[in-house]
Amino acid sequence: MQKPRFPIGCLLLTGISLILAASLSRVDAAAKRTPDSRIVNGREAVEGEFPYQLSLRRQTVHICGASILSSNWAITAAHCIDGHEQQPREFTLRQGSVLRSTGGTVQPVKAIHKHPAYDRTDMNFDVALLRTADGALSSPLGKVAPIRLPAVGEHISDSVSAIVSGWGHMSTTNPVLSPVLKSTTVLTVNQERCHNDLRHHGGVTDAMFCAAARNTDACQGDSGGPISAQGTLIGIVSWGVGCADPYYPGVYTRLAHPTIRRWIRLLTKL
Repeated sequence: MQKPRFPIGCLLLTGISLILAASLSRVDAAAKRTPDSRIVNGREAVEGEFPYQLSLRRQTVHICGASILSSNWAITAAHCIDGHEQQPREFTLRQGSVLRSTGGTVQPVKAIHKHPAYDRTDMNFDVALLRTADGALSSPLGKVAPIRLPAVGEHISDSVSAIVSGWGHMSTTNPVLSPVLKSTTVLTVNQERCHNDLRHHGGVTDAMFCAAARNTDACQGDSGGPISAQGTLIGIVSWGVGCADPYYPGVYTRLAHPTIRRWIRLLTKL
């Protein structure tokens, strides 16, 4: 029987219980993930290592990752805010700290823009933009900085080393969020192989790409959080099948896809 697609949560998140708790009940239920009592090849970040990383919070509770694009724009996954686009006041962004609950500053979200082609049934075009007050996403101490976006149609080669970062459940059997930002390194997967690996789960579209690595978890990284390569934000953590499963790579929103990249430029001028 084909398992439904689902958003992958945080580093080694066992499902989408956290996001479901945030009332994203319209997303298909997650398949249970393979229990694992440790973060596979993850490591704690040091202050300032990921200055673009944000914690997206709904009613003060961390629900997803996000990334800084400019002093007043951030980007995340559409499934993180789906159904709540008209309630931006419910959301805030913590910046400038590797600690999930303390440090840095917390900024209110002023407006939410979900990609108009987002489809919750297959997670296609899983991207959303968050606008803050002008200058809110910046820091005089240099702990906060935007990350570069790819060019329209920029190619992602196979087996490129990429970094995923996020605050995640430290154990599938004890789903407690990591208090410290963590990261892991994965390799991009050939698109045809990616589609073939996931063919029984709907496959992938051109607006997606996959990444995985031996002895690490393909699903690692906060939903909505960044996957970067050579200083460029190539994608957003979107969905996956299982977790810590060598047969299923993690799936990411492809930010260079023309429909996505031009939409970002239209709204943000970036």
